[in-house]
Amino acid sequence: MQESTWIESRGYKILSILEYDKDENKGKNLVVLIHGFVGTKIEPHRMYKKLAERLSKIGYSVVRFDFVGSGDSEGDFKDMTISGEVEDGINVIEYYKKEFNIEKLYILGFSMGGCVASILASKVNSDGLVLWSPVSNPFWNFYNLLSHDEFLKGIKGNNIDYLGDVVGKDFFKELLYINPLEYAKNYKNPVLIIQGSGDCDVLPINSYCYNMVFPNSSVHIIENADHCYSSAAFEKELLNYSVDYFLKNKDTKKCIEAYN
Repeated sequence: MQESTWIESRGYKILSILEYDKDENKGKNLVVLIHGFVGTKIEPHRMYKKLAERLSKIGYSVVRFDFVGSGDSEGDFKDMTISGEVEDGINVIEYYKKEFNIEKLYILGFSMGGCVASILASKVNSDGLVLWSPVSNPFWNFYNLLSHDEFLKGIKGNNIDYLGDVVGKDFFKELLYINPLEYAKNYKNPVLIIQGSGDCDVLPINSYCYNMVFPNSSVHIIENADHCYSSAAFEKELLNYSVDYFLKNKDTKKCIEAYN
């Protein structure tokens, strides 16, 4: 079952979808999915939708939402910043905390959403965290992603065009000081990090940096997988390892067929 909700954040309304299997499980064990840079609540080849369906089968409620300026939410993408997305995440979580008696809260983030999720998990003290291809150093990752000239334009206080989306100067200003690893070192709950060895957008060193800093973390490398896990085999391994993490963190391991 799915329920759509508009949630207030930073003066805008953002669209959130709650997915669950049975009424008795609604809102009890909550997983919040954090999308990546220029991403949405669905993500490439519907990875987030597929994960939500599988997690709901094993008793979780799953929240997928679009940040301000992304997907179906209100706002302008050029106002996007990492701190703003963290604020959106906090507002979404606070909304569901008021709606439900949440027993356990988990966060999962992909790519830059992994950076946001790492900060968010520390701020809300989630019970667990899963990171897919996470950005650990936003400054150097965006230097790697953009051309040298475009990156310098942004750092010097200009908006830039990235594949049709305008990335605002405030985003670049924040890159000079924001550091998700500072938050990671204080997060004590279990963290699973998954990374493709063939990722050229967010290099695997990012995952190893997180693994060195998080006190209670493990890394799983998917051999040859690119940034978006762009094959059925890569996606299957990604989802299987993610679901397994959530099975291990549940009191009962029912619906094992969701793992297969």
